[in-house]
Formats: sequence, structure tokens, C-alpha cells
Amino acid sequence: MKKASLLSLALSTAAVAASGAGFSLFQGDTTGCADAAGSIAKGGRAGDLYYNPATLSAVTGTVVQVGAFFTRPHLKIDGANPYTGEKNRTAAKKEWFEIPHFYLAHQACDDLWFGLGLFSRAGLGDEFPAGWPGRYNSRKVEITTIDVSPVLAWRATDWLTVAGGLTFQYFDVVLEQDIDAAGIAGLRPYNDPSPSPFDVRQRMHGDDDLAFGWDLGVMLEPVERLHLGLAYHSEIETKVKGHARYTAPAPIRAAYPGFFGDTVARATLHEPAYVMSAIAYDFTDRLTLGLNVTWSGWSCWDKIEIHEDEGFLPGHDVLLSKKDWNDVWRYSVGGSYKLSDEWTLLASFTYDDSPIEPALCDYIVPADTRQIYAVGLSWERGRWALDGMYFFEHINDMSTDARVREGMMDGKFAGGFSHAFAFSASYRF
Repeated sequence: MKKASLLSLALSTAAVAASGAGFSLFQGDTTGCADAAGSIAKGGRAGDLYYNPATLSAVTGTVVQVGAFFTRPHLKIDGANPYTGEKNRTAAKKEWFEIPHFYLAHQACDDLWFGLGLFSRAGLGDEFPAGWPGRYNSRKVEITTIDVSPVLAWRATDWLTVAGGLTFQYFDVVLEQDIDAAGIAGLRPYNDPSPSPFDVRQRMHGDDDLAFGWDLGVMLEPVERLHLGLAYHSEIETKVKGHARYTAPAPIRAAYPGFFGDTVARATLHEPAYVMSAIAYDFTDRLTLGLNVTWSGWSCWDKIEIHEDEGFLPGHDVLLSKKDWNDVWRYSVGGSYKLSDEWTLLASFTYDDSPIEPALCDYIVPADTRQIYAVGLSWERGRWALDGMYFFEHINDMSTDARVREGMMDGKFAGGFSHAFAFSASYRF
């Protein structure tokens, strides 16, 4: 992988902890985390272009917004040795992850706006201890994306705004797992989760410097107090190229000198398209309530197929993992209440369905359907606006069936939850 640019370094942790089903990220803006319906249908912050670029028409002047989302996920994996039945429990590594963002919104004239966003729309991060029972399926995964999105919004009438733009994306992925060399040699049952001194570490690291997508948005106010928003974010295809590296114990290197050589690896991956829709209604001058429905096209994630120039074993130059994920829906109800001219309270509840096919689940994305409870507070005075948000995310338990060849055990993903905070500051010139 080439050395990262200064931008990549600044956002290198931008997407290592997914807080959406699959590995989607819906944490592009602080107020949007607390009230997605308001961000899609009504807008008001430069960062709302993450959800719906047409909301730029709710911004006056030139606004710069910076902020970040912080989350700490918790997850345990219960399993049973498929050969002995011995029970085990492993906790994923606990740490805080950051997802920063930057937005610029500029009103060129009464009816035209330009926007620019730097953010992450997808990402993932999981790491397990060395020697854990599921190591033959996954030890570590990191998916990091950096999206740069210029957009234009045009107010066609007093009640209709349309917008469009492009997304230029940097994509980086790390996959680590162990290989049961003793099992391959027939010295013990294959992929036995029990400890082995002959495990080989496999680490794959690749990136795509420039992938492309596009975005469309519409915002309508057909009658007084009613706000409607609809946005489409296209599927993005990434052509990842990098290296597969193998770390083998000395006895394995000595016994099989022609095996487990470092090599070039490549894969084509797809991120889903999204359709985000929302309706919001101003019941009073202070109270707005809304509903958001988002569709994610995760059926594009049907498999991971990694091609190596030279396989770690003769005849193993293609590594295939079947996924067969499903398209899913995300539902959110929320609203905002103006406590005063300067302070606004936001709150929402979100139900986020999982795209994972239970029979093909793995430890790379160990999560299921989730429920999110969010609350936020906004302050605005003069040219400045400050936003803060907290949410608690509960992840449903998900059962797993043993698939020995893939390193999966009978058991379940259990006790999944995360705490998250977001903060942002905006200044209008």
C-alpha cells in the first residue's frame, strides 16, 4: 500500500467502527445522529448534506462545520468446540473509535448552493485476542473509507429544491486470520479451536485510491409546516489491490519451504446504494416531529473473492467467502423542540435491520439487528452553532452454526451494545 496522504492520516480512524447494520455508517453529522428525519426533510446544518444534499437550501451565507463521532462497541462471542463440545466465551477488543467530518456550504445566490463534504459512509473494526477459538475465521478486520463529496443544490420553486453531486472515495481494508497448518498436515482435526503452536498468521491489506459514486436529493415543502426529503446515494465499486503476507512458525517454514509465501492480492468489493426518505411536520413553532425510512441495498455483498498471484498453498490462489446478504430497511422516529431562541432539544429511536444471512454469518461482521436511542442538544447564537449528541445502541443476540471449514463454531454473538457521542461546531461567514 502506498503511503497515505495528509488527508488520509487526518481521517485514518474515520470508519473503523460501524454503527449501522452491515458496515454502514450513518454518523455523518451530529444533529443527524440525534434526529435523522429532521436532517433529511428539513435541514439547517451544513452537515445535513451527508443525508440529503438538497437540504443545502436551508443554509444561508457561507458555513463551515467540523465535528466528530466517538463510539465504543462491546461484544462477546459464545462458542463450542465442534470436536469436543467445550464451551468458550471471548470478548472483542474494547476501545474508542473516532469518525470525524468536515462540511462547507456556500450560498452562491438566492437559488443556488454549493456544498463540500469530507466524511465516511462505510467502515468496520473488530479485533480479537491472539489464539482465540474463532481465529481461523477472523482475528482482525478494519475497513476505512474517506469520502469527498462536492454537491450543487438548486431551489426550483419556493417549495422545491433539487440537488446532485459526486462522491470520490478512498477505500482501505485489513483482514487477518490464522491458518491451521497442523490441521492441513493431518496432525490434528482441521480447524480445531484448541490452541496450536503451528498456526500461520495471514494478513491481507489493500486499498483503492479512487472509487466513484453519485448522489441525488430532493426537498419539498408542499404546504406550510410540512417538510419532505428524499435522497439517493449510489452503489460504489472498489477495486482493491494489495498484499497477502504470511507469518509461519519455524517448524512449518522448515517442513514446507515452498508454502506460505507473500504475494500480491486483489479483490472487487461493493458498497450498497442507499435511499433515504423522511417526513417532518412543525406541530408548533417549537415542536417538529418526523419519520425516516432508509433502504440499504446490501444484496450487492454476495461474496468476498480474493485473488492471489501465488496462493499460500499450491492451487489455492482464489479465496472465496460466500455472504448472500439481504437488502434491509432502517426506521427512525424523532423530533426537535426549541427550548428557547438559542437552545434546541433533539431525540429519536431507530430500528436498524441486519442484512446478514444467519446461515452464512461470520466473525468478520459479528452483529445483528440493533435499536438505537439518541438524544441531542443544539445551541445557536449569532454566527456560531454548537451541537452535541449521545446514543445508546443495543445489538440483538445472533445464533451461529458450526461450519468447521470456515472456522465457525456453534454459539452466538451476545451482549452487544455501544455508547456513542458526537460533537460539532459551525460558523457562518
